[in-house]
Amino acid sequence: MNTPITRRTFLASTAAGVSLPVLANPAAVDSQSADIAMPLRPLGKTGRMISIVGFGGGSRYLLQDDPELAETMIHRAIELGVNYFDTAHSYTKAGKRESQQRYGRYLIPHYRDRITLSTKLNARDAETAKRQFEESLNDLQTDHVDILHLHGLATADDIDRILAENGALKAYRKWKEEGVIGAIGITGHGDSNVIADGLQRIQPDVVMCPQNPAHDGNYVGLNFAEDVIPYALEHGIGLLAMKTTAQNALIGKGGVAAEELIRYALNLPVAAAVIGMPTLEIVESNAAIARTLKPLSDEEKKQIRKKLAYAAVDGTLPYLAAGYVDGHLACMVNYHVS
Repeated sequence: MNTPITRRTFLASTAAGVSLPVLANPAAVDSQSADIAMPLRPLGKTGRMISIVGFGGGSRYLLQDDPELAETMIHRAIELGVNYFDTAHSYTKAGKRESQQRYGRYLIPHYRDRITLSTKLNARDAETAKRQFEESLNDLQTDHVDILHLHGLATADDIDRILAENGALKAYRKWKEEGVIGAIGITGHGDSNVIADGLQRIQPDVVMCPQNPAHDGNYVGLNFAEDVIPYALEHGIGLLAMKTTAQNALIGKGGVAAEELIRYALNLPVAAAVIGMPTLEIVESNAAIARTLKPLSDEEKKQIRKKLAYAAVDGTLPYLAAGYVDGHLACMVNYHVS
C-alpha cells in the first residue's frame, strides 16, 4: 500500500544526499560512512525504493574515456549501494549511443534485478518513440525499463505534440499496460512553468528537474522548487533532482562551498539526486556524502539562497544557455573535474 507522504513527514523520516566534485578530504568522510548503509527513499507511488544518489549516465560519465575504468565505476557504485541508474537515447559520444551501450555491457548483464533502470526519449510522436525505444532496449540489452521519461520538455508545444492523437504518450501508456515500462516520467531544465504544465496535463509517475538554491528565488519560469515540488508531493509523483550543483557552476560562487550545496539539497523532498560521475573517485565521494550529510538550519538555507540570489539569471547556469543539449559532451566545455 502507498501511504501519502507530506513534505514534513518525508523530511522527518529520511536523509538525502546529492553530489559534488571530490571532497577536500574524502578519506575523512569515508571513515565515518564505511559502516553506514546507503539511504533509500520511496519514488512516489511507483513502489520502488531507490538510493538517494542516482548514477547519471550523461555527458559527465561519457567524459571517462577508459573503458575498463568506466566499467569499474559501475561495479563500485553497486557495491556502495547505488541502485538508481539513469541514461537517455540522446546521450551520445562520437556518434554512438555510448551511455546506453555502456549500461548494456557493464550494468545490465550483472545487476538487472537489483536496480531501477531509467532512460529517456526525446521523441514527441508515437512512431519516432517506438523506433527510439527499440534502439534503447537493444542498446541496454534488456526487454524492459523501470522508468521511461519524455525527455527535455521545453515548451507548451512539446506537451501538445506528446498529447496529440499520434503523440508519444499513447505509446508510453500502451507500453506501461504491457509491462514493458514500469513508470512514465518527464524531464526538463529550462522552464519550470512548462514542467508544472506537464505534470498536470500528462500526469506522469515521475518527474526530474533542476533542484538547487539558485532556482529558489522569485524568477518566473525558473523556480523549480516552488512550481514543481508541491504538486508532485500532493499527487504522489516521484521527484528526482538534477543539476544540484549546476554542473559545478555554483561551487564557489558567492563563497558557497560544494558541501553547502549538498546539505541544502537534503532539505528538499526528492527521492534521489541523479548525478553525473566522470571518475571513480567521484563515485566514492558521492556515496560517502550520501551517508553522512545533515540538513541545514532555516537560517543557513536562507544565507545560501542570498549568496546565489542572481545565479539563475546572470549566465551562471550552463544548462540555461542557448544551444545546450542534455548529455552532449560538446556542452561540457566549461566543466572541470576537481
